[in-house]
Amino acid sequence: MRIAIFHELDSGGARRAVFEFSKRLNKLFEVDLYYVDEKMDKDIEKHINKAFYYSFYPKKWEGNNWRIRLYKDTIELCNLYRLHRKIASDIKSKKYDYIFVHPSKFTQAPFLLRLLKSCIYYCQEPLRIIYDSSISSNIKDISFPKNLYEFLNRRLRKWIDSESLRNASIILANSNYSKELIYKSYGRKAAVCYLGVDVNLFKPQNLKKTIDVLFIGNKDNGYNLLNKLPEIPANKINIRAIFREDGKLSVSDTELVEIYNKSKVLVALNHNEPFGLISLEAMACGIPVIAVGEGGYNESIINNKTGFLISRNPDQLYAKINLIVNNEKLRNEMGKNDRENILKNWTWDKSVNRFLKIIKYEKYKD
Repeated sequence: MRIAIFHELDSGGARRAVFEFSKRLNKLFEVDLYYVDEKMDKDIEKHINKAFYYSFYPKKWEGNNWRIRLYKDTIELCNLYRLHRKIASDIKSKKYDYIFVHPSKFTQAPFLLRLLKSCIYYCQEPLRIIYDSSISSNIKDISFPKNLYEFLNRRLRKWIDSESLRNASIILANSNYSKELIYKSYGRKAAVCYLGVDVNLFKPQNLKKTIDVLFIGNKDNGYNLLNKLPEIPANKINIRAIFREDGKLSVSDTELVEIYNKSKVLVALNHNEPFGLISLEAMACGIPVIAVGEGGYNESIINNKTGFLISRNPDQLYAKINLIVNNEKLRNEMGKNDRENILKNWTWDKSVNRFLKIIKYEKYKD
């Protein structure tokens, strides 16, 4: 069987999924990777049959430079569409058995979906600026022209995303929460194919715990809950925050594993997180997780066993942090449960097996 895989993603959980699926599927079948980026990804190319790299340099939009914003929303999108036509032509010429498409950092559902037939699309989440009410209603500019522009641009983005997704033959979701969102947003049914963890990389190292509380993510997504905690004496609880900048973490995977292992607890506080790969990585290292009981966290964290699920309440968060940080016996017990749960239910091999079962079922169900 021959499989083409496509993505144009920044670093993060979705891109890690591309790497892990590509690497493992290539052990079973012939897998070619097609990807759009600013530079070649030599690491992933070592693990697949062939890689086809397409260069694309998006302009950076900062501050109030609306000329660049207008360029990005018009000419840049047209250039991207032309590039996808080229990629679609290249893929068609090779007659693959399956085409496995991952999201785009530019349009969410890639243009490629509307240019090819019979694609499998891994929808990590619906387009948030449209379907997440906390974002879609948040237009900060008070001037009428800019508000009108933002309104029209979001309508365009919604059309691009929804029309592309509608052409997918099979849609995969990373959680039951995402599955429901996809149906609510697009009226399409999706099959749940959970992500996994590389348990050979993310594993316990028995390091000294020098970090009490670890936060990893975007500064504007959940971190404010930590800032609302009751005043903590500086010598009592040590909080380490690692923020994403331009979609990327400032540490390597090897450094990340070490940081997990030096931490007593990870706090996962993202708003409506579709899945939560970082929390799985921490648990694979035997680190308990305190997460808000929203989104995909509810599906991967077993409350009171592998961590705690809480409401978005600073007092409740503070109480659970104190409980874990100051109770070594509880931490060790939860850490053991974490590792066992990951090995049993959340490996990448299990994710690939789910993927293969889904496409086999979809092929023969009719």
